[in-house]
Amino acid sequence: MTASALPRRTPGASGRAYIPPAPRTGAPSQALGLRETGGRDRLMPSAETQSEGKGVNPVDPDGYEQHPLLNKNVRDIASRAEGILVAVTHQLHSHGTVRIAHIRPKGGIEWTTAADNVQLAP
Repeated sequence: MTASALPRRTPGASGRAYIPPAPRTGAPSQALGLRETGGRDRLMPSAETQSEGKGVNPVDPDGYEQHPLLNKNVRDIASRAEGILVAVTHQLHSHGTVRIAHIRPKGGIEWTTAADNVQLAP
């Protein structure tokens, strides 16, 4: 069958109208999603604002902070455990940006903690 032999359809010829789905209970609205996207610039400071000396380490576009203790033996003061600081990431939450430290012990499973809970191990 060739393309010219196919019947032509007229859009909307069925008479049915599109009804958008109702928002799910507890799900964020489209407006909230757009506001969150617009607020990302406010929550994730750009390189220009970080270089002004506000006491924040530089953050790359992927959300990884260039922390001075990276690849050094550190102690998590919350758990009193020690390991190598492998990354500090910035995660967006409803209340703002949270700095998460990723620590890997010499033998065991990597864990996360608040970046403010990390100090250089003796």
